[in-house]
Amino acid sequence: MRQRFIAIACLLSIGLPAVPARADQTITCESRHFRYSYCRADTDNRVTLFRQRSSTRCRLWDNWGYDSRGVWVDRGCAAEFRVGRDGGVGKEAAIAGAAVAGIAIAAAMAANKNHHDGGVPSWGIGTFRGYDEQERADVELTIQPGGSVTGFAAGSSFTGRWESDSLQAGRKRFRVERSGNGFVATETGSNNRIFFRRSGGGGY
Repeated sequence: MRQRFIAIACLLSIGLPAVPARADQTITCESRHFRYSYCRADTDNRVTLFRQRSSTRCRLWDNWGYDSRGVWVDRGCAAEFRVGRDGGVGKEAAIAGAAVAGIAIAAAMAANKNHHDGGVPSWGIGTFRGYDEQERADVELTIQPGGSVTGFAAGSSFTGRWESDSLQAGRKRFRVERSGNGFVATETGSNNRIFFRRSGGGGY
């Protein structure tokens, strides 16, 4: 069975034409009434701000950002975004033969692994503020797309990590659930809950 699979793969790798990259497209995404909005699109994790349409300045990872499934905007940002790869068949864009099969298999495996490992969802990227009643302190978190977390509370800074549905912030770990324009962080082994909302506007 294994030999048959290898033979089929070899046949598929012979004589395949070059495959052009998917052309990009332009979408419009708008934060109405200064609220969070998510616009679905196949971005291929390639997004550029093409034309701003709001008086509010749009700043990447502050009031707009993206993931592989779409673009998000918040706090008054409205703009046209170019998503996806550039069109055209060039030396770099054309991939043929065995390379197609090999890269496709590797990409599928990586995508599947990333899906199960979990990353930061689009609604969890940015800067958020909340109040820790247990510590009696205001807390500010900045969460990056790669999962790194920096924060400030009770006069001290800290670092952490977002992994799947959990958030490590300094010495504490929380279970995270989306809530309105932010999220609720429930400390593991405790009833302590912190309601974080996106900094600078919007609301639940």
